[in-house]
Amino acid sequence: MSDPLRTRGGPGSFGRFASRESARTHQGDYPPVLPSSTTRKAFTERPVSRRIIITATPKGGVGKSFFLINLADWLAEKNLRAVCFDTDWASGTLTRFYPESRFLTSSDEDGFQEILNSLDEADLILVDGSPASIPELADWIGNNGLAGDRSLGEIGVTFVCMVEEDKDTVFQAGEICRRLGASVDWLAVRNLKTSPATEIYDNSKTRQELLRLGAGEITIARLPWNLLSIMQRTSKSLSGLMQDKSLSLLERHRLRSYQERLFEQFAAMESVLLPRVTPHVGAGAHARDGKGSVRPRIAPEEV
Repeated sequence: MSDPLRTRGGPGSFGRFASRESARTHQGDYPPVLPSSTTRKAFTERPVSRRIIITATPKGGVGKSFFLINLADWLAEKNLRAVCFDTDWASGTLTRFYPESRFLTSSDEDGFQEILNSLDEADLILVDGSPASIPELADWIGNNGLAGDRSLGEIGVTFVCMVEEDKDTVFQAGEICRRLGASVDWLAVRNLKTSPATEIYDNSKTRQELLRLGAGEITIARLPWNLLSIMQRTSKSLSGLMQDKSLSLLERHRLRSYQERLFEQFAAMESVLLPRVTPHVGAGAHARDGKGSVRPRIAPEEV
């Protein structure tokens, strides 16, 4: 039986957002919600040959690095060039899993200039935002005309909001959303590592605003604890672990199944995760030019 509150736009409905509503199915899954260009057609149809992707949730431990690690693996599988930047000097998780990542200081705008410089090397720039850097990155994007300014050419910017079943991540997503509005592309990522649902986000004004701005939505399912433990002990991404013959065939099969489901969701978001015109073809997801990190990396075996 249909829910009259949803079909008639009453309480519990998102009204005009109902057609894009990502309510959980009876199996308990969140299907991806495709990005919409209906509210900003002229902006979303402009050619984009290069893209900057920034994880923009200040709260720690919400899966920003995990998202980018897997996104980088997906880009490598598609043979697209990317440069990764880590702004979290305290943790450096992205750099631990991808030593080719570069640490980025946000003490002044000159520190962000390396992002623009790296666009000469790669088609995609991945930036792991830290609590201190995210507000400054948002200001830098706006001040440099990157947010929807056609005069800078074919550069697209995507802000990624990680949400969990807590008010902090939803509030922070709403704050950055109101700050930049329709000037950038948006992707909301539900992280289900602590809860099988994100009801706070699902029923929030933040979600309504993101959908109004044409945001896409995907979900990161919980990675089984034993596989997560292996990933943390070895400092290898899922793709790296699947090549590790010391793991059992069953463990590698589970890793592959998990990655395939996640890659399917990335593929559904190509309009906000990839250039919109034919990009350059590289030799993998990372430009390996020897620049690397400016901070010495502590090998996991030394911890």
